[in-house]
Amino acid sequence: MNNQKLFMAASAVALAAVTVAAPVSASSEHTFTDVGSRYDEAVSFLHEYEIINGLSATKFGTQQTLTRGDAAVILANTLGLNDYSAPDAGFKDLNHRVRGAVNGLAEYGIISGVTKTQFKPNEPLSRGAMAKFLVLSFELEEFQEETPFTDVGGVFEPYIEALFGTQITSGKTPTSYGTYTNITRGEFANLLYNTILFSEMLDFYSPSVTHAEVTTPTSTQITLFEPIPEGFSAIDASYLFDYSVKLEDGTEMILTPTSAKLSTDRKVLTINHVSTDLSGKTGVVIADDYEDIIEIPFDFK
Repeated sequence: MNNQKLFMAASAVALAAVTVAAPVSASSEHTFTDVGSRYDEAVSFLHEYEIINGLSATKFGTQQTLTRGDAAVILANTLGLNDYSAPDAGFKDLNHRVRGAVNGLAEYGIISGVTKTQFKPNEPLSRGAMAKFLVLSFELEEFQEETPFTDVGGVFEPYIEALFGTQITSGKTPTSYGTYTNITRGEFANLLYNTILFSEMLDFYSPSVTHAEVTTPTSTQITLFEPIPEGFSAIDASYLFDYSVKLEDGTEMILTPTSAKLSTDRKVLTINHVSTDLSGKTGVVIADDYEDIIEIPFDFK
C-alpha cells in the first residue's frame, strides 16, 4: 500500500462522517446571494463543513474563474491535508494562505506545479487539471471509460475518462468536455461534491453474491442478493470486483471488463470481456470483491 492509499484509508472516516451527516436535500444555510439552484446543494454542503468559503459574506463568486491556489486550499480542506508542517514541495511562488495546502497535497502526489519551482497559485485552473486533481485525490483511475468528447487528449485524457466513467461529469456538451477551458467556482463545487458522494457510496457498499456463472467464452454473469444502488452504472458495478482467470494448465491472466449490463431489477450483473476469450479453455474465473473471493469454474473445450 502506498502513502496515498494509507492517507485515503485514514481520511475515509472523516469523509464518511461528513457525507452521512449532511442532508443533501437540505435548504441553503449560506448567505450568498449569487448561488442559484444549480449550485445550491453543493455550495451549502461544502460551506457548512468549512471546506469552502465565499469571496465575501454575501458573494460566493459562482461564475468567477477558480484559481489553482484556491483549488488547492479547497481540496486540502476536503481531505484534511492543509498541513503547514508538510515537506516543502520546492515551489517558490507560494504565499502563506496556500502553502500548507499545496505542500500537503504535493506530498501525496495529488498535485504538481506548472514547473518544478512554480505552482502558479494565481493562475486559473483548467477543467482538465481539475479532473486530474479529483481523480488522484479519490483514487478513481480504475473507472476510465472512453468518452464521446472530441477535445480530450494529452496528459489529462485518462483523468477525464475516469470522471466520465463515474458519471461525475458529462462534459460541457455531448461532444465537448472543455479540457482547457477555465473552471468556475460553481462548477468546481458541484464536481467536488459529486466526487465525495460517489467515493463514499463505494466505501459503504459491498456486494453480496448469490450465484455466478461464466455464461459464454466472453461474458460472465454475477447474481447479487440486493440490487446495485441507483447511483452505480453497470460499468461502475463491474468495478466492484477484481477479475482474473486461472487456466487448467496453471496459466493466470487478468480479466478486464470491456462493457457491462444490469438486469431490470439491478440484481444481475453481466460483464463482457471480449479481450479475454475463453473459447477452447478450461479453468476458473476469480472475482474478488475485496472481502470474499468467488471462484467460477468454466469449461469451453
